[in-house]
Amino acid sequence: MSDARIVAVGSASFQQQVARALRVGAESVERVASVTAAEETLGAQDGEGSVIVLSPSVKDPDAVGAAEFVTLEDPTTAVVIVRDRITDGLVPTAMRAGARDVVDLSKGSKELSEALGQAVSWSVSLRSGRDERGGSSGGRRGQVISVFSSKGGTGKTFLASNLATALGLLGEDTAVVDLDLSLGDVFAYFGAEPARPLQDLVALGDAIDDELVLGAGTPLGDHLVGYAAPPDPAAETVSGEAVGRLIRSLRGIFPHTIVDTPAGFADQVLAALDVSDLVLMVAGLDVVSLRHLSVALNTLLSLGLPRERLRIVLNRADSKVGLEPSEAERVLGVKVDTMIPSSRVVPTCLNRGQPVVVAEPGSSVAQSIERLALQMSGREVATHKRRLFGRR
Repeated sequence: MSDARIVAVGSASFQQQVARALRVGAESVERVASVTAAEETLGAQDGEGSVIVLSPSVKDPDAVGAAEFVTLEDPTTAVVIVRDRITDGLVPTAMRAGARDVVDLSKGSKELSEALGQAVSWSVSLRSGRDERGGSSGGRRGQVISVFSSKGGTGKTFLASNLATALGLLGEDTAVVDLDLSLGDVFAYFGAEPARPLQDLVALGDAIDDELVLGAGTPLGDHLVGYAAPPDPAAETVSGEAVGRLIRSLRGIFPHTIVDTPAGFADQVLAALDVSDLVLMVAGLDVVSLRHLSVALNTLLSLGLPRERLRIVLNRADSKVGLEPSEAERVLGVKVDTMIPSSRVVPTCLNRGQPVVVAEPGSSVAQSIERLALQMSGREVATHKRRLFGRR
């Protein structure tokens, strides 16, 4: 834990409990007596993770208030609230306030160890990612774009697959990653199967290198390599730390990495979002989908993701369902960044195993994704005179 600063708020015995959970000496964990003193510790060095651990002696309102303060003052510091027993309503309140986790000690010490480990990895990843975005790192670094929805059926995988293809057709080396290890559908859009399970690559841990990463991928098109797992409902999940490590490896090789995340807020999803430069949040033009998007947006903001990294994508935006995009914007209270129209070519191309941008480049759907790809690549649409795919 040399790359992380751990501050325990509470007694000396709680400091020792935190140290045992992290498997380090008590001297590796700082101790302060109060929330106010903990708030004064904010401002660790760049790239160094920082975790504040609140003991059961800190009352619930004070713990929630501390999480809110830390989120505002230093969003890269993780707050872990530890309780002897969790009271009703604490978890959602704490999460909305920005806490990284709430640990119930009545469930045993393993939960505390896992929560602290994940908090350290999250903080280190977010701090180092911000340093890289600020230009302090001299190494090669590509762009990571995650496609996210807390609800299934919004067209998330369709967008990830076609956006990755469009970037490849622009001549930009691109990786597309399907993080749904049980029933991922990215490869179905290409009529292909992964050559090697993604879990094999993730299992390499720190031994992962560029050659292994490239060898584990499956070519899916011009300048496009895919990473996924064969469908297996019994497949074990991978840790958020391992996912973060994999994505950092990919962005060191590819100018663009597109990540198709499973619906929901699992650890591997949050890890992918943490290391992403942009998060495309996808919703359909219906009340249920928009409600999910609104809740998801507020949740990600409360977890410390900067608003400027989030983009709203409205799929099937011209559907005649009694709701207009302008009404959706009013409901959400935010501007929709990208609208993708509805078209029958989408299911037709899926059944043929071809991305829409390849099979139907003249369609309105393909053109909307083309424009999005140009934005993601930093190119100006207005100056791109010829058709993207070489067809008039």
